[in-house]
Amino acid sequence: MESLTNRIKLVYKDLGRVLDSPESFGLGERAPKPLVNALTTMRQNLRAELIEIKQWLPEDDLAAELSQDADKPVSIDTKRRRIS
Repeated sequence: MESLTNRIKLVYKDLGRVLDSPESFGLGERAPKPLVNALTTMRQNLRAELIEIKQWLPEDDLAAELSQDADKPVSIDTKRRRIS
C-alpha cells in the first residue's frame, strides 16, 4: 500500500510541475487551456484518492493550494468546497 501511495504522490507532484512550469516541458509560457483543465482534474482525482486511503496530510493541502496553476483562477467558495 505504501508503494502505491508513494507512486500516487509522485504523479501528483509531477503533474503540478507541468502546471507550474509548462515551458520546461516544451509547452511555452502557458499550456493550452484544455491540457491545463485535464491535468488539474487528474491532480484533483489523485488527491481525492489519497484522502480516501487516508494518506493526505493537512500540510499537503497548503502545498496543493500554493501549487495551483495561476492561469485557472478559482473562487474562494470553490476552494472551500474542495477542502471540505
